[in-house]
Amino acid sequence: MIELLVISTVTGLTTVAGALTTLLAGKPGTKLMAFYLGLSAGIMALVIVADLLPAALSGGETYGILLGLLVGVVMLRTLHYGMDRMAGEALASARTEPTPAHWRQAGWMMGIALALHHIPEGIAIGAGFEAHRHIGVLLALSMALHNIPEGIGLAAPLLLGKLRPRLILLFSFLVSLCIPFGAWLGGIYFTASPQAVAFGMAFAAGAMSYLVLWELGPSGIRLHRLSAQFGMLISLVAMLILHALPG
Repeated sequence: MIELLVISTVTGLTTVAGALTTLLAGKPGTKLMAFYLGLSAGIMALVIVADLLPAALSGGETYGILLGLLVGVVMLRTLHYGMDRMAGEALASARTEPTPAHWRQAGWMMGIALALHHIPEGIAIGAGFEAHRHIGVLLALSMALHNIPEGIGLAAPLLLGKLRPRLILLFSFLVSLCIPFGAWLGGIYFTASPQAVAFGMAFAAGAMSYLVLWELGPSGIRLHRLSAQFGMLISLVAMLILHALPG
């Protein structure tokens, strides 16, 4: 459990790293963002196919696996919709050009939704560790790459809202703690039986599938197709190397 909490905490802190990147250097170019998104999407997709689904199918019954997949997709979809809606409504309340106050409100709303978004991601890491340490580490790696652009997106409206950098970093740190909290939940509640572990694996696969197919992949392609595809290619090579390592 200690190793799980340490790794998931480091994973969460990449949100802070993304926010710090925005504060120090401004928002990265579209090519770099597309590369990050493609890299994360590729690793997640390969973890789903090579690790999560086989682990779920080997230890659970079909209805439990299908339920886990459905719950994972629906939960991430609901949270992602809420995040977009909350931030959009905050900015839409400005009749003309958004003021710093509107940007701050949008940033706060985005952060709250992002925190809720991080909990099922942490649960996925915790469930992955219970199935096999290797799966948990790969999930944590893919989440870490995913969190960097999210941290950048979280800091940007708060910076436009003229919030002090110290408070932006503190807020992003608090948001990042939701991942180890979710990992703790996943490690506690997906250990009761082989069926519970299989449900956790299926839940993780469903949640990650939503991120890959409806968020990371399309966002990367929209930003810069070649950079996103290059990130996916690098992720394929990295996954082949990681799966060739012992343990």
